[in-house]
Amino acid sequence: MMTVDKVLEIVEKEQVEFIRVEFLDYAGVTRGRTLRPKQLRDAMEKGVNFSTAIMCFDVFDEYIPNPTYGPNDGDFFAVPDPTTFAILPYRKNTARMLCDLVDVNGDPWPGCPRNALKRLLNEVETLLGGKMFMAFEQEAYLLKEVNGVLEPADQSHCFSSEGTDIQEDFIQEFVYSLEAMGVETEQISSEFGPGQLEINLKYAPALKAADDQVTFSHLYKQIARDKGMVGTLMPKPFPHLAGSGLHVHISLYDQAGENLFEDLTDQRGLDMSDKAYHFIGGLLKHGPSLIAIGAPSINSYKRMQPGSWAPAHVCYGAGNRSVLVRIPEKRRARRFEYRGADGTCNPYLLAACLVAAGLHGVQNQMNPGEPADLDVSKLSEGQLKERGITWVPRSLSQAVDYLSHDTILAETIGRSIWEEYIKIKRTEWDKYSRYVSDWERKVFTSRF
Repeated sequence: MMTVDKVLEIVEKEQVEFIRVEFLDYAGVTRGRTLRPKQLRDAMEKGVNFSTAIMCFDVFDEYIPNPTYGPNDGDFFAVPDPTTFAILPYRKNTARMLCDLVDVNGDPWPGCPRNALKRLLNEVETLLGGKMFMAFEQEAYLLKEVNGVLEPADQSHCFSSEGTDIQEDFIQEFVYSLEAMGVETEQISSEFGPGQLEINLKYAPALKAADDQVTFSHLYKQIARDKGMVGTLMPKPFPHLAGSGLHVHISLYDQAGENLFEDLTDQRGLDMSDKAYHFIGGLLKHGPSLIAIGAPSINSYKRMQPGSWAPAHVCYGAGNRSVLVRIPEKRRARRFEYRGADGTCNPYLLAACLVAAGLHGVQNQMNPGEPADLDVSKLSEGQLKERGITWVPRSLSQAVDYLSHDTILAETIGRSIWEEYIKIKRTEWDKYSRYVSDWERKVFTSRF
């Protein structure tokens, strides 16, 4: 177990000179400071101060109107978690630690998404009798600049060896760097888009899984930049090419290692337990709100289109990649996969909301109905209505409207987080709504 003293011992032994202490804001942007070794013990014991107002910036790095936190609201303190200490293999004499945010009294600051996740995971153990595990699967592009324009870094094909051959140098350095920082990988493949990769992280306790996803996003961009490329988790960088999603696998095990989401007597034939179905019921109940958390960018909704292999409807199914919640085939351990997210989200906030929605489903024994066994995008509006299947929100604005009425999520993740997140996303939508693109100019100036 990594402790404060153990971290200090490693810093001295490995001659680490710079330690980055980092956290994510509501827009998913990494914030932090860099410390020298002499300041590290004090930081781990008392925290590093930041103005609370830093949580009121949008993705454009602009302070939002009518923020909850202003210049008169003082500081929170970022306390580095010793278990997240890792030396950065791609930087000189530098380490990184992820932080919990506390108030002036040292109590968990109510606006901290990582604290919210930790609290909800404790509730899972108390209420469900098991420990929650997650695994993040991220799709992402490698791009290169040609004559000032970004385009795919290669023209490889889906699941081809060519893509992994071409990008061998990047892939190997990326995976070795992840492993050096304590993040295990399971599978690496070329994805549907040229220059697109999917790298699956190994399942881990849910908090570590979220930490690992943060590490993934940092490394992917930084190592690509070192190789002269642009690594991006942007959901839809090209209108004619596949989008990049983030799939989260969720499982539950007790202390003896028994899978609490498995039941071989399942009458639906999927070998899933009542707990699993009720958890899925909660995810579907809160489906539209969860989209606002998992797909939080304006660009996210250009990916989630019918027939695109991205979920466009709120439903679940077995082996079905057109649904919001997918149950893998029975040859694999019993779990389910949430498919309504992308790499622009805050992983702590996403994981916390998934847990909150699932707990609500289990506590109220929510029935998810029968699984969808066909490509949902091919159903007519009448057929969707007959099956009780609804669309996911079609825009960030619509998704945030759903979230703004979800009082269950507000109370479980923390109303202060919920309120400020909604303000930030509405600000981003407002800015986008007023933006006039080159495409609009080209079409409308020639038509009217």
